[in-house]
Amino acid sequence: AMKLSALIAAASLFCLSHTALAAENSGIYLGAGFASNDLASSCPDGYFSSCPSPSSGPKDDGHYRLVVGYDFDKHFGIEAGLSNLGAYRVKNSGGTASIGEFKASAFTLALKGGNTFSNGFAIFGKLGLAQVRTQYSPLASWTLVGSTDQKSSGFVGGVSGQYNINEHVGFRISMEIIKYTDEEF
Repeated sequence: AMKLSALIAAASLFCLSHTALAAENSGIYLGAGFASNDLASSCPDGYFSSCPSPSSGPKDDGHYRLVVGYDFDKHFGIEAGLSNLGAYRVKNSGGTASIGEFKASAFTLALKGGNTFSNGFAIFGKLGLAQVRTQYSPLASWTLVGSTDQKSSGFVGGVSGQYNINEHVGFRISMEIIKYTDEEF
């Protein structure tokens, strides 16, 4: 099994809320945006020092990020997210040739804590659980043991800043890290 970390940086997440600046600071919100992702991997112990690893970055850019959440008050909330983590090439143990690729996506559920200020700015951190789906497309030179469609559990943590333009619209910048173990490597 290989431990993987996905870094999600959502530079422009558009959020809609019916109470973004309301006095009670509670309510449901929806968000959508584009994210830039990177994936880091390592073998769990030194014995498997020649295990295959993904390329340093996704083959494609501009992945989607969707969120839905509920703020209990201006300090605490809960948020669910869906992220396309991109498609990655898997290289051989020498790093010289592609032996396949995989696409990854993540569903997250996290508790959110921070502060919403009266001027429309908000800062918060998140900590929760993640489920990552990995779909493999091996080339003939890669012997894949197990399913080409994997689901792995892990953890998510992150920090965000948001500016609420009015009581219905806000823009967010965030960074999240998802840690999970992939059993196929």
